[in-house]
Amino acid sequence: MNKKLLIFSIIIIALLTGCDKNKDFCIHVIDVGQADSILITTPSNKNMLIDGGDEDSAKIIKSYLKNKKVKNLDVVIATHPDSDHIGSLDYIIDNFDVEKIYMPNQTTDSECYINLIDSCNKKNLKVNYLSKDDSFNLDDSTNIYVLSPSYITDNNNSNSIVLNISYKNNNFLFTGDCEESNEMDMINSYDLEDIDFLKVAHHGSYTASSLTFLEETTPDIAVISCGYKNSYGHPHKSTLDNLESVDAKIFRTDQNGSMQFYSDGEKIYSKVKYKEYK
Repeated sequence: MNKKLLIFSIIIIALLTGCDKNKDFCIHVIDVGQADSILITTPSNKNMLIDGGDEDSAKIIKSYLKNKKVKNLDVVIATHPDSDHIGSLDYIIDNFDVEKIYMPNQTTDSECYINLIDSCNKKNLKVNYLSKDDSFNLDDSTNIYVLSPSYITDNNNSNSIVLNISYKNNNFLFTGDCEESNEMDMINSYDLEDIDFLKVAHHGSYTASSLTFLEETTPDIAVISCGYKNSYGHPHKSTLDNLESVDAKIFRTDQNGSMQFYSDGEKIYSKVKYKEYK
């Protein structure tokens, strides 16, 4: 091989290597307005979707998954049956290959819940139930432990599935719309002193994210999924104040749109400099 051809080959190899997709663990916070939808992807190509936004989120989530080359979902979690969390999951079930779906052991007569169950039945997809102390692995490096609910109440938010996900030495907490009573139960039941990443409960409502809970968990990064100028006033000032008091870095979908946070198992980082709430 002559010198010019050798140099050209080295350049091509370097360019191809530079184009390799990032293989670190990734949390994709999908901007679905005043709703929730989070995609988790692992280096071993496992995919988990936590919640599916509201009824108007279907095309947003489908487009996002297609853009990320996600063709199948190993796990779908419906944290609780509110329409802003399961509204488009029937569409996702209809249009993607889903291996497992988990929900709290609660039924409702809402249209979005009935549509979701119908979609599962059409695909012969068994609905599995999760509650406190359940656990499963997404892959060899990704362990998932269920912290809540302890029991089912007549309050949908209190029935939210709360997940503590560990990837190597990083810990992530996904809280659905859990409430302060759930938080107190969790910190009385578990050692949650080292949370690196928190999906803030209930779009930043004052009904959760108590100072006691945040002082126990001390999250480094706190992400809030909420709609721009939403009618609920989310996130509430008390929640933001509590997060600031524990020095959490706060990122919001109403200010940044969809966000991606990566983990190499030791540190969490992003490729984009997102606007941090001050």
